[in-house]
Amino acid sequence: MIANMEGCILSTERLECIDAGSEYCPCYLAQTNECITCSHLQGEDFCDCNWRGVCIYQEFYWCSNKKKDQREVIKGKIIEKKMVHEEIMILKIAVTKTLARQLKHPGAYVFLRDWQSPHFFDVPMSIMDADEQKGEIYIAVQIIGAKTKALLACEDKILVKGPYWNGVLGLKNLKSTKKEKVLLVSRGIALAPSVLALKHLLKNKNKITFVIDPGKLHAVFIKNYIKDLNIETVELNLKEEKGLKHLEKIIKTGNYDLVYSAGSDRFHKRVENQINQLDEKVKFVITNNSKMCCGEGVCGACSCKTKNGTIVKMCKTQLEVREALEGGKVNG
Repeated sequence: MIANMEGCILSTERLECIDAGSEYCPCYLAQTNECITCSHLQGEDFCDCNWRGVCIYQEFYWCSNKKKDQREVIKGKIIEKKMVHEEIMILKIAVTKTLARQLKHPGAYVFLRDWQSPHFFDVPMSIMDADEQKGEIYIAVQIIGAKTKALLACEDKILVKGPYWNGVLGLKNLKSTKKEKVLLVSRGIALAPSVLALKHLLKNKNKITFVIDPGKLHAVFIKNYIKDLNIETVELNLKEEKGLKHLEKIIKTGNYDLVYSAGSDRFHKRVENQINQLDEKVKFVITNNSKMCCGEGVCGACSCKTKNGTIVKMCKTQLEVREALEGGKVNG
């Protein structure tokens, strides 16, 4: 039996779309009455959204009941390709200054593809860093399967589609945290998206403790990108009891206002279990590990069921972190 991957959105919960109010809203979902935010564009006769910006339904009407132009695929130039580990490659890619500026946010990602490969070779990649002045982005790629091996073969040209922004859940908590104490815990290849999070948190004058777990590859490949940042770093192996005990001590004594977890869902649960031992309410932010395929909420590959049973499209939907962790994946 083949499961239906499209999924659906129930109207019993108000959901927040990462693209709402952007130049890419309204999107394909508005045309099919599956808008994440607007109740009118879900087929209802009444307005019951939680959006406080420009009315999405009004924008759709002004666009002659059609979506706005969607993200374009551009030809990027590979300025530098560096193997920092036998399985990890860092790409420095020249793009437009506008795209680089749009990608200089925590949770930003793009789809990359070898320019000679068909569209189904698109692979989502988190932005590690971006320079809007030079129009450059930095991406760490872990070589795993056919898609990433195709990227490894790229020499000078590469196709880039973006910007996308839903690589982090709990963005409101992250962006609203100012002049507070923050703990960032990261493991393996998820060290890459941690760089932009660190820089954003520092810009808001937060005091940061960064716990680094090199992961199974034993590679801390971001050292050159964080060496000048005013942060405290601690390197631990969180798969060992000794490392977990040390993390538990850091969390209990740190009096942190926000904890950011970057790693697998199992890793997130491990960090969450440590937080739950505290009496006070700590803001929690995690990397989004859903399986992205189209990035537009159409294919359903990223569908996730919340603990209340609502099926959501995780490439575009911002969920409360514990909702996402307590729910179950629909596909995969």
